[in-house]
Amino acid sequence: MVRLTMKKGLQFIAQDEHNHTIIVDTLKDFGGFDEGFHPIELLLVSLGACMGMDMVGILKKKGGKIDAFEITVDGKRASEHPKRYEKITMTFRCTGDYRREDLLRAHELSRDKYCGAYATLQNPPDIECIV
Repeated sequence: MVRLTMKKGLQFIAQDEHNHTIIVDTLKDFGGFDEGFHPIELLLVSLGACMGMDMVGILKKKGGKIDAFEITVDGKRASEHPKRYEKITMTFRCTGDYRREDLLRAHELSRDKYCGAYATLQNPPDIECIV
């Protein structure tokens, strides 16, 4: 569970069950303070972080030595509201001492088995809103 609390303007503080917090904000032109991630960007963050953690963990279990791992997640949004992501492109860059086939297998396992963020985007859940 996460809880979001309005701080100022349209800015919210998001807090998880472990008391970690992040600022969620929007541009000043829209009533925010531009001091944090925009809500839609957090979808990309969640997807990239989920797959990255899976892949690095799998590579390390297979004996790989990872010096650096970077993921770029680019989302192309629709021009009309609700301006959902129509395409998401993920680029993975890994340096270190590992086998290429292990990297590809780690990606496959994350995508098809382990990453809950990926699975949620592929098969959206029912969403209940209580107002």
